[in-house]
Amino acid sequence: MKTKLGVVLSGGGAKGAYEAGFLKALSEFDIQPDAIAGTSIGALNGSVYSANKNTKDVAIFLEKIWKDLANTPALQFDKIKVFKNIVDVVTFFSPLAPVGKVAKTLSYLATKGSNSEGVLSDKPISNVLENYASIDKLLNGLPFYVGLTQSSGNFIDTLRFLGLENSGLTEYKRVQDLNEEDIYKTILASAALPILFDAQKIGGKKYRDGCLGSLSNEWGNTPAKPLIESENCTHLIVCHLNEGSFFNRNDELFKNVNIIEVRPEFGTFNSSLDPLRFSVDKIDIWIEQGYKDSKRILAESFNALSAKYERIQSEIKSDIAIERLKNKNFFIFDILIKIRI
Repeated sequence: MKTKLGVVLSGGGAKGAYEAGFLKALSEFDIQPDAIAGTSIGALNGSVYSANKNTKDVAIFLEKIWKDLANTPALQFDKIKVFKNIVDVVTFFSPLAPVGKVAKTLSYLATKGSNSEGVLSDKPISNVLENYASIDKLLNGLPFYVGLTQSSGNFIDTLRFLGLENSGLTEYKRVQDLNEEDIYKTILASAALPILFDAQKIGGKKYRDGCLGSLSNEWGNTPAKPLIESENCTHLIVCHLNEGSFFNRNDELFKNVNIIEVRPEFGTFNSSLDPLRFSVDKIDIWIEQGYKDSKRILAESFNALSAKYERIQSEIKSDIAIERLKNKNFFIFDILIKIRI
């Protein structure tokens, strides 16, 4: 079977700066993947990777992108959407409404609140795509899969995000198979957390952040599945954005796949608000930590693989020598077999 390498980029908001450091480490090992998959912020980083192909170029671009995001407001309120949502709330909870507060709240969440628009603008993400991952480059880029989840409305989507509702089913869309008008929508949908960002309409259905799907086994937030099932990858390098996750490398799916997992050193991320912290001090620290962790883990993994390879080569040479002895009917053959055992 032909060796094929896939890179998996997890989701995690501003913590995605860690993946810029991860890719810098990959570039220093001169690692060039055959395919990529990403969810949420991993889809944004992955789009730049797919479009530009060369790991060294991508590492330079992503470090610049993340430093730019830190120095400009990455989370920008859309004033019109905020105003519309406030008007909806005020109107719905008007004293003229005949039902009580609890009933009003539940009714609002199930109707108006379920369909309310996100309050943040997706312009910063769109700018990155337009400047570093053009439609043409993506269509001609490395095979790229994006994880996203069909929306059930803000209310249910929010409950899913909080773990209070069963997760949806993650879908994986291969960017190179999409219509041009759906490519950016798919990447934006993958990063569209409920309440914060709008769901994106693709093929008549609305989609949101891939992290909302298959949370119990991380198929959604860490989309390794399509690289194995659709791209037949034999090796994966997976970048996580938390110290522990539900990702199970011992799953039957990975039975014949070699996996290297890069996880943040304990304490790198210590707040539930970290995904929203696009500040200069945090971004710089996370890029550097991603680089250090990845370089250490990759070096350890490659040293172990090198030792395994040398052992296998030694065994092959030994097998060849024994076969030669056997063919020449050397009486010492039986002794050699016993020594090996």
